[in-house]
Amino acid sequence: MINDFYAAAYAPKLETFERSIENIKGISPEAYDWVIHSEPEHWANAFFGGARYNYLTSNFGQQFYSWVSEAHELPITQMIDMLRDKMMEIIYARGVESNQWMTKLTPSKEEMLQKETSVARSFQVFSQESSMFEVRGETVDIVDIDHWDCSCKGWQLTGMPCCHAIAVFECVGRSPYDYCSRYFTVDNYRLTYAESIHPVPNVDRPDLGESSLAVVVTPPPTKRAPGRPRTKQIVESIDIIKRQLQCSNCKGLGHNRKTCKLS
Repeated sequence: MINDFYAAAYAPKLETFERSIENIKGISPEAYDWVIHSEPEHWANAFFGGARYNYLTSNFGQQFYSWVSEAHELPITQMIDMLRDKMMEIIYARGVESNQWMTKLTPSKEEMLQKETSVARSFQVFSQESSMFEVRGETVDIVDIDHWDCSCKGWQLTGMPCCHAIAVFECVGRSPYDYCSRYFTVDNYRLTYAESIHPVPNVDRPDLGESSLAVVVTPPPTKRAPGRPRTKQIVESIDIIKRQLQCSNCKGLGHNRKTCKLS
């Protein structure tokens, strides 16, 4: 049933989504009802109107959360400094790595494009209009190259030409690279990590230098009480009243039973 749920989430077409949830219904009607009422338009590809760029996850901040977990016992300033170090390292490492790439697309997208190209070689392409084509393989799909659209929805969801679109490009003599999302190019990947985070000389006492833009943090203002300020602390006096002796014999004051004259 879990596999059917993932298949429903990743299904690009509505009929494929419905087929997957029908499998869930055959196993557990309660699970089927939960899927129907869980607003699949927010997590299922079949209902998504935009481009997911082939990325479907709810745990996008896993690496950042793991960094915070490592430093959760540190003081806040040291925690921020540790996170800064981590980001400096990853930005530098990815920038250096991308400088070695010689392809137009990033390695993972280059591999994806080559796989789709291999599949496209077995398709037949029939022209309908100047930009509309019918592609026949295991299924029949309609490709609109002017609007970057295919009835399989793979092109729209991933930002990469699907195998049907690539079959059309090979037929009309166009390059599939011209129809890939710009976010997958090596140039844009390098721009993502082009800026660097500058190191801080000293976390506790940063070196401000002679910068005229440096902000000096001063103590918070205090409100002065009216009148002349006191120079000495006033100590309240406490009057101590001595207790007089009372005789238990005659009930007189100033003596006790031993010195009582009536004894």
